Amino acid sequence: MLESTVRRILPAALTAFILGTLGCEHSDPTGEEPFHANRVIGRPGRSLGQFGYPRAIAVDSNAGLFYVVDKTARVQRYAMDGTPQLEWCLPEMENGKPTGISVDGDGTVWVADTHYFRVLAYDSEGRERLRFGSFGRGDGQFIYNTDVAFGTEGRLYVAEYGGNDRVQVFDAQGNYLFQFGEFGPEDGQFNRPQSLAFNAARTELFVADACNHRIVVTDAQGRWLRSFGKPGVATGEFSYPYSVEPLPDGTIMVAEFGNNRIQHLDAHGRSLAIYGRFGRAEGELQYPWATAASDQELFVLDSGNNRVQVMNGLW
Repeated sequence: MLESTVRRILPAALTAFILGTLGCEHSDPTGEEPFHANRVIGRPGRSLGQFGYPRAIAVDSNAGLFYVVDKTARVQRYAMDGTPQLEWCLPEMENGKPTGISVDGDGTVWVADTHYFRVLAYDSEGRERLRFGSFGRGDGQFIYNTDVAFGTEGRLYVAEYGGNDRVQVFDAQGNYLFQFGEFGPEDGQFNRPQSLAFNAARTELFVADACNHRIVVTDAQGRWLRSFGKPGVATGEFSYPYSVEPLPDGTIMVAEFGNNRIQHLDAHGRSLAIYGRFGRAEGELQYPWATAASDQELFVLDSGNNRVQVMNGLW
């Protein structure tokens, strides 16, 4: 049903791209040196404390918690030391699983329920507070929404792909305000904007434009400020950057799904360091989807290895 609906709505050239379950095709694994992990959290499985291909992570530094959502459509809550505390399941999962999770300043957990074309909000105990969105290309509708970021005045920024490669902006109650972006490789366009995050001042929005292999920076109104990166394995280049995380010192951390590494850059794209290489040992990665920063540490979502690795902060 979903496949036939997508084929009716979207141009034929995009259909094959959209219907992939993992996302874009990725490059051969590459990397540098393993990093030192302070601790490694999780293992394969479906019980609390285990992961079935985790795809998003978010830290709540105020509460001393972090959250992970995986392909079993479960949200798990952990203490910062890695102690699992509780879990809850999303309402539906037959059509696909979520790819984004974020925590706002009040501790509300926002989930981009990707294959159900909606955003879900929960309190820290897993009680649903709000949901909005439906399938389509209109205002306030989604094809495949991927992430939620938080602007000023309680505004919610939601990225999506699948022909609707854009960012939509909503008020705190989920009412549509405006949008920016469209499908393509040029300025003002996106090709699977997988992750969003504001800098500390909330003046610049960083977008992991995954299938254009670049990071895009806009202002809060969606005006294009700059972009950097291109396909490749060299410093300053990317292979499917699935996550961008602004750090307290103004630099950013980018998780490269295709290059099996984490790249540390300044806010204008100058590479400062590369961490990780392909593998299963400590400090090695398989298809990392995301990072999340606390005040002192960086949490690395090592998706293909069904774990979270935690390294010292770099700021």
